[in-house]
Amino acid sequence: MDFRFASWNVNNRKLTASHIDLLRLISPDILVLQEASSAFHTALQASGLFASDVSSLALRPPQAMEGRSRRLGCSIFTTSRFQSCNPSLLSELHFPERTLAMNVSTAGWSGMVCSFHTPPGASWGRVKPRTLKAISQWLTLQPGPLIFGIDANCPKTDHPDISQNEWWWKDEPLLLGGSPLHQLRDVFRVYLEKNPHEFARIRADRPAGPLAVSHVRGNRRTMTECRYDFIYASPDVEVHSACYMFDESIRAVSDHAVVVAHLRAAHAAA
Repeated sequence: MDFRFASWNVNNRKLTASHIDLLRLISPDILVLQEASSAFHTALQASGLFASDVSSLALRPPQAMEGRSRRLGCSIFTTSRFQSCNPSLLSELHFPERTLAMNVSTAGWSGMVCSFHTPPGASWGRVKPRTLKAISQWLTLQPGPLIFGIDANCPKTDHPDISQNEWWWKDEPLLLGGSPLHQLRDVFRVYLEKNPHEFARIRADRPAGPLAVSHVRGNRRTMTECRYDFIYASPDVEVHSACYMFDESIRAVSDHAVVVAHLRAAHAAA
């Protein structure tokens, strides 16, 4: 069974026609969002592009005395190809609303999809690596096929040779490094391993990375291209293709690229 999975940090923006046009172009069967406000979620829900949806802010609403940082959550949208149930948060985290997990199923296949948004270390210090470590530990306990999208706010350097990645905090590689705690795989690296000519072109263009540009950090004086956004999938999900749509996403009013993967999941044995 083939399907399209997309992950996008929508940067707390209002839904516009440009968002809708890009989503129509991508046509994802499953879309996971980060930094999505309740208003953005409700507007996309009303667009009719998807059959079902859930927002982490509906499971953990912001409280009256909490600031702006608690009013941004994760969303999962699915088309009619999938049935969804049992949404949940990683409630033990400092920002549980920046996590969202949900079971999805279709004829002959079922799994879990997740959306994660790691709080930036510049604002929240050690909350960031603790979040990444906790997510990685949680992933090791999940039994079935699993796919997640994340704005990880790291690594510092996304090198073609992952062993040469640079990190802000020592626990960040537990989720995203070359030997993570869990068994899931970075679908873009899997795709490049299958397409060595494209991998060689990227290494020639950006020998120190990043493998793709999903965000530009810094200010006007110092701007650094980063790959902060990822899709990961368990080994039982085959990667057909993966790409980063940075230019298209910026035109659609975000500061992060939408990441798109064409995946293939094996049907369960009868």
